[in-house]
Amino acid sequence: MTTTAAAKKIRAKRARRPIYMVVTKLIDPATGELVGALVPAHDVDQRLMRERKFKVGREVRAELKQPREGWQHRLVHKIGQLMVDNVEGWEQFGSHDAVKRLQRESGICCEEIEIDVSGVGRLMVKQAESLSFDEMEQDRFQVLFDGITEHIGRHYTHVMLDDVRAEFWEMAGQNRRAH
Repeated sequence: MTTTAAAKKIRAKRARRPIYMVVTKLIDPATGELVGALVPAHDVDQRLMRERKFKVGREVRAELKQPREGWQHRLVHKIGQLMVDNVEGWEQFGSHDAVKRLQRESGICCEEIEIDVSGVGRLMVKQAESLSFDEMEQDRFQVLFDGITEHIGRHYTHVMLDDVRAEFWEMAGQNRRAH
């Protein structure tokens, strides 16, 4: 059976997908001792372990990281959607693209790179860091969240309707309302 390039790409992406684990206490059946153990957090994590042939007793290499706050990741995208729905000139963006635009505009969590543009010369541009859970740690994401909400507070809340502005400040948190 021949595997298509698309199927290979999907399988490779799944193989890189992190498996979320929960730390728990269990009784080691070999010793009867209470031990700390990592167990799959969800059904999808169990499936990923089976697909990768991780069996009981098999030694595996792991890089362990604290996960990011999923609620905050969803919230920043809600804020991006609020911009799309309520600020003129943002209608053509999706919520993620709006967040990336805010990231570049504010310069928060961006790297300046020099590019060579044919017929124009060398330009400095801001390249936004990835928001991916695997790329950006929670403390860096907090810097991004704070920076984006402060940027919106300084540059966009004055064009929002009162109820939209109140909704934004509710999402951003009252501690950022010092503008």
